[in-house]
Amino acid sequence: MKYILLIGILCISLLPARSQNFIGMKEDRIREVMASEKPDMTIDTRVKNDAFRYLKYQSGNDDETWLIFLDETNRCNGVRITCDNRIMDMKVREMNGIYRQKGSDRWEHGSGNNEVTISLKKDSSFFSLTWERARQ
Repeated sequence: MKYILLIGILCISLLPARSQNFIGMKEDRIREVMASEKPDMTIDTRVKNDAFRYLKYQSGNDDETWLIFLDETNRCNGVRITCDNRIMDMKVREMNGIYRQKGSDRWEHGSGNNEVTISLKKDSSFFSLTWERARQ
């Protein structure tokens, strides 16, 4: 019984990893995942960019903005989450619990051709987390 409870807790704690690591996922699947796992985030279609194709999501309280970059085949090739500095400690703890830490502001996920690096960049009033394929 204890093992089943432990497995359940581990599965629940790993849910955020799926929602943030969209690399390689198709646009329609990303929209489904965001709707089910991040219902507090709303898609913002007001801004268009001719240089980059992306999905933009914002939290209701404007603490988080997600840009999910898509390639010419509508597959995700990068994610950038920009957050208010007030939630940085919480996000860093979340990252440390999900991904392999590779320095104070860097993490890794996956391996080989599926390795993704995550980096944190701090600014005066916000910070950003960026997911991208590791350079081979």
